[in-house]
Amino acid sequence: MSAESHSSVVPWPIAPRPYEEAFGGWLGRVAARYQLSVAMLWEMSASEPLPALGTAGWILFPPISQSASRRFATLARLDDDRLKHIQTPSAWLIDRRCMPYCFRCLVLNDADISAPRWRREWLEPTVEFCSVHHTLLETVPASVFRLSGHFAGALHAISRYREARKFKDYRRLR
Repeated sequence: MSAESHSSVVPWPIAPRPYEEAFGGWLGRVAARYQLSVAMLWEMSASEPLPALGTAGWILFPPISQSASRRFATLARLDDDRLKHIQTPSAWLIDRRCMPYCFRCLVLNDADISAPRWRREWLEPTVEFCSVHHTLLETVPASVFRLSGHFAGALHAISRYREARKFKDYRRLR
């Protein structure tokens, strides 16, 4: 992107700050803020086609180009390095049936209690334990993200999945 077109980009009115999270999670939170799908937000914001997403959809977002990173940083009023830091390493981009996470970390963001976020470290393919709570991570089907347009939709689906599992476990114990 040229300096001239870079300066003509009008920032988003509201842009959630990225925390210790995955780029796809942050993009999903921005999309939820504007009640758009991640794909639609990308189409409206990036100057290139949406990258191919795997079985986990937008949560396992592949690394983006430098020009796309600069554009999103400008739109969100962020330093370019902030978005580079939350990119998903290419080695982690494998198709998955389930995505591990810590529910407490997901819903209790210490930096902003009103902003649940998907920690980047949960995308590492061999992760099993929460580095904060030192507990075994839960899993959710990867399709939750592929079928949810944005982060709020995924949170709703995760909550429904957890409730269904509790009910199933309760019925099994009876």
